[in-house]
Order: sequence, then structure tokens, then C-alpha cells
Amino acid sequence: MKSRIRMSDIAGELGVSTVTVSKALSGKDGVRDNLRKSIRQKAEDLGYVYNSLPIHMRRGCNYNIGILIGAKYLGETAFYWRFYLTLLDEFKKTNFLGILEIVTSEDEANCAIPAFVETHKVDGLIILGQLSDSYLKMVTVKCPRCVFLDFYSDVGGCDCVALNNFLGSYNLTKLLVAAGHKKIAFIGSTASTTSILDRYMGFCKAMLEVALPYEAAIEDRDIRGYNIEIDLALGTHTAYVCNNDQLAGNVIRQIRRKGLNIPEDISIVGFDNDSESVTGGIGVTSLEVNIRTMCDRAVTLLIRHIENMDYVPRGRLFIDGLVVEKDSIAAPRFLELEDFSKEGK
Repeated sequence: MKSRIRMSDIAGELGVSTVTVSKALSGKDGVRDNLRKSIRQKAEDLGYVYNSLPIHMRRGCNYNIGILIGAKYLGETAFYWRFYLTLLDEFKKTNFLGILEIVTSEDEANCAIPAFVETHKVDGLIILGQLSDSYLKMVTVKCPRCVFLDFYSDVGGCDCVALNNFLGSYNLTKLLVAAGHKKIAFIGSTASTTSILDRYMGFCKAMLEVALPYEAAIEDRDIRGYNIEIDLALGTHTAYVCNNDQLAGNVIRQIRRKGLNIPEDISIVGFDNDSESVTGGIGVTSLEVNIRTMCDRAVTLLIRHIENMDYVPRGRLFIDGLVVEKDSIAAPRFLELEDFSKEGK
């Protein structure tokens, strides 16, 4: 038997989280009575001595977790605000509070230290949305207990919780192929984030499997990661896989200005399952992100890291999304692209 029994030992014996053990031993809510009894019995059997002195007094814990979001992700879309609100909801199940700080493009470029990190007000960080490697390196050195959410990176050796973008894009592209489309393009800047690159690779796999030609992705962002105007060469493709639904909405508006319709003339798919107000009044077939599960996993992993000095990050955890089929896919109207191009002029 170990000379020093930890909460993680009890958790491992019972197959529960360290957070659950902590709540059970401290008498906090959120643990079923029968499980609480089992945890306390196991603690006694192992000889664990619970120190009722508050953990923040024993280890200097603030019970605050910082949430960093790049300003470039908080534009017209509410996608990351949904993530943020869900994170706050998940924190209610714990003893921790979430504190938001928005990283401007200048802060990112200059590797400015977040205020709550510099003043030691947070016990760990959730970084929501991919930032530059140089910024991530700076942050993870200053605050090693980090979880990357909705992207992954090897910088800092942190836990990463991300959407299974590869599989999602693969499945969306297969729907377009099944509808009869052969000229399909992907829109999204692959150098911007790992998410976009994985979506493009899923698209490529779906096209390769049926021996369809594919091209380099159409860029939708500048070098800083901010959205740019896209000028589509209509008449070249009969379907588009868009990096997200906000982009899909922009593409739909451009297609309509050319006198073409969705899905009669061009089919389109996206990501995030946003409302029709974002996608120009069209129900776009899209991949719904399991935000609740992703946030739950991120919070759980970070608290384990904070509460266990011996914690070793698990690496990358991918969460599957759900394809939601709507009204943006139809069989290609034009079998010959020459006829399509004439119609779209």
C-alpha cells in the first residue's frame, strides 16, 4: 500500500473522478448518497485522512479558472459565446468560477500576458479557440495547468478537447456526393486553425474515395485569422462545403446576387448548425457541435489537473458532432458546367 493515499487513488479504485471524491468527502452537493457512502468507505479502507482545511488555504488555490478567447472569434457569430455560457454552466457544478479575458490581435501578436495570469488570480486556464503558437507557448509557461478547447496543439503538452472535424466534414461531403455532385469545393483557410485543416482533409478523403477531383481550399480569412470577402467563380462548382454556417450565409447571399438559388442551382453544407438568420433564411445541412460534452470534458480535465499535483495530461480528446440534414442539398441541376456557367451570368 502506498505510504500516502491521495484522492486520485480513491477515484481510481471506484472508477470516478477526483472531483467527485472531493465533493463526497467534503459533504458538498452533486454526489448520489449511495456513491458518497461508497467513497467514504473506500477512503477509510485505504487509510485516507481527509483534511477539512479548505484547499485554497492549504495550496493557495483561488477557485478561479481563466477563460481566454481570441477577439477574432467574437465577430458576427455567437458560436463561441455559446461555448462560454456553457462553460459557466459547467462551473456551477464545481467549486470554481470562470473569468473571461478576450485576447486582441495586438495582445496575441505581442504575447501580452493575460491580466489574471500575471496577478496569479486563476488556478488554471481554458483557452477557447486556437491562438498563435508563440502566444500559446507564453501562456502555458506562465500557467502550465491549461486545457485547449475546440482545437488542439502540441504546444505546452496540454489536454485538448476538440470536435472530430475530419469525420464531420467527411460525412457532409458524402451527402453531396450521394446527391450526384461531382464538382465540389471546400471554403476555408486551412492555415488558420487545426479545425479548418481537419475539415478540409475530411473533404479530401470523401472525394478521393469516389475518385472525384478536388482543388486547394478557397481562402476565407487573412493571415491574422479574420474573415475576408470571397469572390466565387460561379459556374465552376455545383456544391460547396463551408467551414462554418456564418460563411455559408455569406456564400448564399453572393449566390443569390448572381440570380441563382439554393439548393436548386447550388448545394451547400456547413458547420455549427446555426439558425436560419445566420444562413440567409435557408436551413443549411450542417454539423452540430456537441458543446455541452466538450465543455464538460474540458472543465473535468482541468480541475483534475489543478487538484492532483501528479496529474499527467491525457493528450487529445475528439468529440463527434451530429449531421443535421435540412434544405440545402439537391441533385445538381446542370450536368454540364458549361450550361451552368451560361445560366449564372
